[in-house]
Amino acid sequence: MKSFQERYLEFCKPFVDGLKNVYSTMVFTEIKHRTPQLKRESCEFSDYSSVMGINGVFESEESKPIDFKGSLVISWPMDTYLKTSSKMLMEEYSEFDDDIKDVGMEISNIAMGNAKKIVNPLGYKIEMSVPNCIVGKDHSVDSEKGTVTIIIPFESDLGPFYMEINYKDSESE
Repeated sequence: MKSFQERYLEFCKPFVDGLKNVYSTMVFTEIKHRTPQLKRESCEFSDYSSVMGINGVFESEESKPIDFKGSLVISWPMDTYLKTSSKMLMEEYSEFDDDIKDVGMEISNIAMGNAKKIVNPLGYKIEMSVPNCIVGKDHSVDSEKGTVTIIIPFESDLGPFYMEINYKDSESE
């Protein structure tokens, strides 16, 4: 049976690939991820975050079904968010308004859908949720105690941003 660490790594990679695909096809920008790291404290460089819950069951021939839960968070400094929104919507935005409020949530939703296509055949049956956003200078998004969170920083011509994926399953409790 796969260890918790093996399941977590297998689970995370499709989200990175899914986000790269969204940026390439919808934002017309290549993004590069830097070294993933374990989140040990709150990151306070966000002005806009899209948050989606991830719940489901991991099914394998090797073991009984394993329930899992977590979330996908994509966070941008406002300058990067404005440039991303402008590029995606092909219209110039110099300040945050209702016209671009949903851009980050749409990016998260599509990245989640892309990842789901990859992890589903691996045995992860995900129940997708509706994304929400948090807007505010230097906010942080914390996860449930005992949940392992990986931060993946990204760089692009539009600026830096990062993704957090947290995952907890019934075998790791």
